[in-house]
Amino acid sequence: MKQALNHRKHYCLKLKSTDTVKYILDTVRIPEYHISLKPLSANTFEEELNSLYQQYINTTKELNVSTRNLIFAKVFMADYINRKKEFETHPIIMEITDSNCPVSIIEQPPLDGNKINILLIFIEADHIEKYKDNEVYFCQINEQKHIYQNVISFPLSVNTVYDQSIYAFRKHIDLLEQNKMNLKDNCVRTWIYSRDVDKDYSHIVKARNDIFEEQDLTTSTHFIASTGIEGKGLYPQSNINIDFYSIANIDKYEIRYLQALEYLNNTAEYGVAFERGTSITYQDKKHIFISGTASIDKYGECLFRNNVLKQAERLFVNISMLLKDAEAEMKHIAQMIVYLRNVSDYTIINKYIQNNYPDTPFVIVAGRVCRPEWLIEVECIAVLNTEK
Repeated sequence: MKQALNHRKHYCLKLKSTDTVKYILDTVRIPEYHISLKPLSANTFEEELNSLYQQYINTTKELNVSTRNLIFAKVFMADYINRKKEFETHPIIMEITDSNCPVSIIEQPPLDGNKINILLIFIEADHIEKYKDNEVYFCQINEQKHIYQNVISFPLSVNTVYDQSIYAFRKHIDLLEQNKMNLKDNCVRTWIYSRDVDKDYSHIVKARNDIFEEQDLTTSTHFIASTGIEGKGLYPQSNINIDFYSIANIDKYEIRYLQALEYLNNTAEYGVAFERGTSITYQDKKHIFISGTASIDKYGECLFRNNVLKQAERLFVNISMLLKDAEAEMKHIAQMIVYLRNVSDYTIINKYIQNNYPDTPFVIVAGRVCRPEWLIEVECIAVLNTEK
């Protein structure tokens, strides 16, 4: 394995004995690894967790990393509420949570037949310091400070979708101000999960538009990369959950907001405020966050209604064009999340992705997209080595 590491700038590896898929970028100053963990077979929840734990142990040994290097975990569950106790007390989850790395847990049923899937990111850095304060995770990687916040619960008096959305954004704004940061200059990514996206998305959009106008996030400045999707948190009274990701000490010249106007339009043209993608350049690499992307044309119109395969083909064209604006290619995608409106489309889409992106870590989950005619949406993170 070390020989392969020394001769390739980035590559993907799938272990023969497991379903673990890893995207490895190792020749940069700070190597990083993107991991997809899926149970080997659908079984009891405990057996699935045991399978994930064994894969986790094998992977960390192979890569020679530990929980110290774990900087992000995203967990997709089929039944969060009923599985909470069993989930939280299992060794793999305790090891992840005890590491103090940012953790996002959302009820979006994996469509591979399992009850749980996990995405992980490890980084090898000289200095990593992590600590948690309630719903906020702080991660210092060398000189860079990262803040990740999960807003998952609300006071009883804050009970409408609009008010909960406003409350969540204000919470993150207050947190940033306490750390001498602000929404406009430091927040680079959000994930908005709605319990009923078909009914509530318009209220979420209005709340975000109102907050952004107040914070000088406009078509003349910029917005924030985002995914707005159906997903359930732990608390039924929470109409939404929002995850925020912000970075301290980033210069505006290190950030690029991505466009591909010959393929898909600016979101503001149909009344929503988010960036199609955001690229952040560090000394040795770029991190590229592609927002939830669907099958649309340059006028914002849905293409290939009622044909999930054609929609998938078009949305990946859109993603490739956004990556091109960041001087990246599809091969640089380190992980992807695929959301399907219809569970019955899983077999078609899984086959498509396996055939076209067989070595890219991914999960496919049930999640209705914010416009009913969109049968599929994909978000991804790409990593590009910038050192010569």
